[in-house]
Amino acid sequence: MPQPEESSMHAASQPESTEAEPGTDGRLYPATTTQTKRLALLQGPDRWWKNPYVWAYSYPGRLDVPRMEQALRLVARRHSGLRLYFFPDSIDTVGCIPPGEATWPLREMTAGADPAAADAEAYAWLQDMFAPFERPLLRAVVLHRPESDMFGVSIEQSILDHAGAMALFDDITKVYDGLADRPASAFDELVTDATRFALDERAWFAGDDGAESLAWWDEHNKGLGAYPGLDLPELGPCEPWGEIINYDLQLSADDTARLKQYARRLRVTTTMLAFAATAVTLRAHGHSGDVRFLFATSRRIWPGTEKLIGYFSNRMMLRIPVTVEDTVPSLAPKVRSGVLDAISHSMFSHEEYVRARYPDAYDREPTGYGYVNTAVYDPAPRLGGVPLTRESLPMFGKDFHQPGLALALFLYGDRPAVANASCAEGMYTREFVETITRDFARTCVGTTGE
Repeated sequence: MPQPEESSMHAASQPESTEAEPGTDGRLYPATTTQTKRLALLQGPDRWWKNPYVWAYSYPGRLDVPRMEQALRLVARRHSGLRLYFFPDSIDTVGCIPPGEATWPLREMTAGADPAAADAEAYAWLQDMFAPFERPLLRAVVLHRPESDMFGVSIEQSILDHAGAMALFDDITKVYDGLADRPASAFDELVTDATRFALDERAWFAGDDGAESLAWWDEHNKGLGAYPGLDLPELGPCEPWGEIINYDLQLSADDTARLKQYARRLRVTTTMLAFAATAVTLRAHGHSGDVRFLFATSRRIWPGTEKLIGYFSNRMMLRIPVTVEDTVPSLAPKVRSGVLDAISHSMFSHEEYVRARYPDAYDREPTGYGYVNTAVYDPAPRLGGVPLTRESLPMFGKDFHQPGLALALFLYGDRPAVANASCAEGMYTREFVETITRDFARTCVGTTGE
């Protein structure tokens, strides 16, 4: 395995310059700061690495496997972020496989006399954790069943985020469908370049804008420390790799519509609505008036990144003063302002803030915090003009849950919303997790008597 010329656990390596276009020559690049955090956790004392992103869909018919193999290989060529790989002795430098060497391993399987066993084998192969330094960090499967095919994709989480995944499936569809009547050369081009973003990001951090954002976060996070825990009486010790207490509450179609109408009436996004509902819910359960939690942002405020395939998602701190009399409508303006301020400074992630101000905590698992996530899922992709159907995957046999409580609101284009709460076993009881999910859902919908 080639090694970076310079590497440091806590100082950026500077790749040598070259005349070649970024993402096309296989040289070394800076890691994005979000990747750096993942690699720091892997190489730090806790040795933490996440399970892959996995998607599985049912296709009503037979997929053209040679065409799919060609399509996946071309898609890997078209997006440098899918060709990245990591090194065992650096958190700041990544490699990029040249387009001409791009691969996307695809396994073809056929269900025999025991279809359930074939499903289990395919799912297990997709869900198998990637070795951190293997290349590529991609795999796919086509399982032929008697009445349909299953198409599954698995990607290491440090090279792809949620927004990038939606763009990825759009491109897989475009290339697979296009190859039915067009040559491969029609699709053999660099479409998005995550390596260019990484270079631009490091230049931004080194300039005045980066310093200004760090100063803003210093003021915003004053007195909180690296990872402030929640002020809830149920807080206790936990085992991050132990059992995860998870509770999903599906909203009705009427409540999903009501939630969206509520957000429009308050002139906030559904994400902002969920944050305001989180603040009200936490305060009602005994949290102090200094409500604070981390939330995910895709950071796609950078020009040209809306459809960029790569891993740029990070976490930002939202901090809201909340009284016991506050409601979602009374908090909506504060939340809107707080979220917009945080997003305007989101190029400087909370992870980088911790690296700058609390370096001893940077490569360690957090000690506990609140986390809120919202995600809007598009309808399932199509192949050959035929809509695919999502398949429910088994739970990972072992997964990490950050110490603390996570609340989530999932919105889908083709079915009702889901409210969710989860924690590592030991921090809160299952009864508490289920109760706070129901309260959170009611507050999101506006049925708490406000």
